[in-house]
Amino acid sequence: MRKRLPKHDHLVRLQGRIDDIHQRWTPDGSLAVVASLVIHRPHLGAPRANIVDEQPMPLRAIGGLAEQLVKYQGQDITVEGTLRRRYYSRDGEKRWGQVEIWVDVCSPKN
Repeated sequence: MRKRLPKHDHLVRLQGRIDDIHQRWTPDGSLAVVASLVIHRPHLGAPRANIVDEQPMPLRAIGGLAEQLVKYQGQDITVEGTLRRRYYSRDGEKRWGQVEIWVDVCSPKN
């Protein structure tokens, strides 16, 4: 599914393995997905040689894109999307934020 991306400065294109998918349903009955895109981190030299070279990036998608991500579980894909910061709070605790990639396009890695 290819869709024209809006012109913004906060667009990203990443390649990695889709993992840790959690399916949810929106109030209107649409499928929503929260997942991780596991990308490779660059080597940072000898002091960090024993550090894991993978980094999970949080993804969100709804509708047809959510369905595509579910089908790609465990596969290498290319994702294009928009960076958004979401805020969370629980039981009166202070809010905290996380930057997520809201998926606009996803496809198998070429």
